[in-house]
Amino acid sequence: MLAFLDRLFTRSAAPAPATGHLTPEQAAAIAARAAAGTGAPTTGTAVPNRADTGIVWDVCEVAYGSGWRVRVDDATGAPGPVGRWGVR
Repeated sequence: MLAFLDRLFTRSAAPAPATGHLTPEQAAAIAARAAAGTGAPTTGTAVPNRADTGIVWDVCEVAYGSGWRVRVDDATGAPGPVGRWGVR
């Protein structure tokens, strides 16, 4: 529960506008392909965030008490590692 509340109320950076490189749908599709091998649900919501390296799409699947999360680099389209959050 603490991880969920932390995610809701803290952000390292304010959401950034889309840059034109990837659309939210494209970022979600890249993350879904990365998460497909984990057995996690393969749909997610993509939100752009500013990072030191540029725009990073934060793609999360939310379920009851947990879910998966992938960050996708906007410039390269490369997904980061698939991580789980929550109580499971």
